[in-house]
Amino acid sequence: MGVRLLHEEQLAVALDLTPDMFRTIFGNKAEFLLQVTRHNLARQRREHEELFANLATPVECLLAMLHHSLHELRQSHHDYHVLREQFPLVWDAIQEYTREYAFPLLTRLLQEGVQEGQFRAALDAPFIARIILAQFSLVLNEQFFPPDQINLGEVYRNIFFPYVRGLCTEEGMRLTAPHFARMWK
Repeated sequence: MGVRLLHEEQLAVALDLTPDMFRTIFGNKAEFLLQVTRHNLARQRREHEELFANLATPVECLLAMLHHSLHELRQSHHDYHVLREQFPLVWDAIQEYTREYAFPLLTRLLQEGVQEGQFRAALDAPFIARIILAQFSLVLNEQFFPPDQINLGEVYRNIFFPYVRGLCTEEGMRLTAPHFARMWK
């Protein structure tokens, strides 16, 4: 059930709290959603660190990050437009995460991949990072991809993975071939 359909009383019951306890702990639904969002964003950072610790190259790290994002998207309720419109502090937290964490991380992985010969030398890493983030915004645009009609995980996969393949050198393609094979199953 998405965030727009749940009321504070339902959230309290789901958390095994009385409505008064819920309001004492969280204040209101908006504050609850903000805390949950911040917790999830911190969890994603930790999971990225765990993923990257087991990978040897920037191109593999980038693919792992995108695959992780695909998994997160498939698990979500796709109410991003509700968050943006009805819970601006939650949306602001997501935008801050994107600006201060995702963008620098993508830029770094792309720059390291260029230096190691896995991505094309002519790439402008910050520009490509912005394109990747813009593509993510496109996936979440319910006018183009209504989540009740289209599987957003498939949209994500079909936008990102061909794009990343196009960024790779022959060496990058060699390193990523097993990852792409798994992701396209």
